[in-house]
Amino acid sequence: MDNQTPPPNDSEGWEETQYESLDWGGDEESGNRLVELYPSTSKPAQAALALLIAGFILLLTAMTLNGILSDDEKVAGSTIKSNEMMNEMGLEIDGGELDDDFVRQVLRGALFYELICAVLAFWGSVELWRKQNYNIVLLGCAAAIIGLGSLLLSTLAGAFALYLTFQSKPEFGINEQDESW
Repeated sequence: MDNQTPPPNDSEGWEETQYESLDWGGDEESGNRLVELYPSTSKPAQAALALLIAGFILLLTAMTLNGILSDDEKVAGSTIKSNEMMNEMGLEIDGGELDDDFVRQVLRGALFYELICAVLAFWGSVELWRKQNYNIVLLGCAAAIIGLGSLLLSTLAGAFALYLTFQSKPEFGINEQDESW
């Protein structure tokens, strides 16, 4: 038992020059060993930003409609302008002219429509950033497109987001399927 030697310690006999022989992964040769699971681009982030902008435009439009609804003079002015436009186009209504109550109902409906579209655009933007739930992303893009917004800016931003979303489909884990027969 006197001939037993203690187990070798890893730190004994190790020289600092041996670190140079280790593969730290920084060599140019190791670049060929890289495995990429799916291509990653910045298109989902750009699409999410476009949807976020569209959502804010829709929200500002809803706030503008709420401001018009809360002011009686603006509602009366909208009623007069609507009646003038109806007369210029030669359209007639059974009751004669539009009244303030009808204009308020239309503005209230437009307000809720814009709010729902804004919420869907924001939700689609979040899902784009997370690269999750492709269907909600498409719904958010569609809501941004059909939610008219000021000067149709939300429609343009939603269409741009939809274009980028279609291009980044593989990043959601959806592969292009071969439909050739």
